[in-house]
Amino acid sequence: MMREKILILMLLLPCLVMSVTLTVKQDGTGDYTLIQEAITASADGDTVLVYPGRYYENVRFNGKNITLASLEILTGERNYIYSTIIDGNQSGTAVTVMDDESDIHIQGFTITNGSGFYNVNLDMTWGGGLVISYMTGQRDAKLVNCLVTGNNATNGGGLVASTCDLLLSGVTVFDNIASTGGGISYESMGTNTYNVSFDPVNRCNIYSNYAAFGS
Repeated sequence: MMREKILILMLLLPCLVMSVTLTVKQDGTGDYTLIQEAITASADGDTVLVYPGRYYENVRFNGKNITLASLEILTGERNYIYSTIIDGNQSGTAVTVMDDESDIHIQGFTITNGSGFYNVNLDMTWGGGLVISYMTGQRDAKLVNCLVTGNNATNGGGLVASTCDLLLSGVTVFDNIASTGGGISYESMGTNTYNVSFDPVNRCNIYSNYAAFGS
């Protein structure tokens, strides 16, 4: 009988492991005051929910398969996109996903003032606003209802992504600067069949970016 109870408990344990929502509020009333602190504390499947404010951070997912979102994800209120800002402070990429993540979701932010991730091998900066690369497994990345503006890098002023299935839905990319790929730079390496997909209903706007090659 005891063995049967232990076996049943072991079978139920995976069902008891539930995802959680970690809140980020600058006034100290949430779980954390910094986005990076919440990401560090998160586990796969969790949601990091960010309340309005300008966050001067260079956020990195550090291998976490999570959802990073503003209150827009709960309310559909677009004002939260403009009032919840990840500001790279010209000290690197504002949001970095490049540590073997397999499934990430970013929604409802203004991402600005990023200056790119320095790639030592290529001697250039990548992705002023966002870098999404070096993913593993299913390699799914979703960027939804975000404003990517006022970023700069050598390659991909607004966004660099490579070797992943990237969905862009309701994303506006404008006023970013690079040498190559002013708004977006994307690569699918070798014989892989990864793609960028644009939501045909919640459409994207990409305009007024500047680059010597591929504005």
